Amino acid sequence: MRPKPFIIGFFAVVAILGAASLYLAFTVVPAEKSFTAFPAPDTKYKAVKITVTRAGDPPFCVDGIAVVLGVYPDEFAERDKAYLVYGAPCAADHALPKIEWLSNTDLRITYAKNPAAKPPELKGYDVTKTVNVTFVARN
Repeated sequence: MRPKPFIIGFFAVVAILGAASLYLAFTVVPAEKSFTAFPAPDTKYKAVKITVTRAGDPPFCVDGIAVVLGVYPDEFAERDKAYLVYGAPCAADHALPKIEWLSNTDLRITYAKNPAAKPPELKGYDVTKTVNVTFVARN
């Protein structure tokens, strides 16, 4: 193999990838994430509300709720989809979903029922099958 064409080809690929990366960095509006923790009464577990929004075109907003151990940082909740017990587009007034701990292992999530949007993803238990999750739909 001749080294000169290989080196020229390598630098051409690097230049194209760099240009594409810069283009995306300047044209794509990044999504913003926020985390809000709701610890259980005994603080062994916590429900973490993850809201992902983007103001670009098209704008979007998605809420997710994950149940993790209380000692984990809030950002840990987004690492694995197995921790999610709720996921849906944001409610119009952002007051829902509402998270309430009824006991150390019972969690109630009240969410907005929106027939025009994709139905929410609901799981009645956490990844450890210790925390029971109940859902209440509100119009």
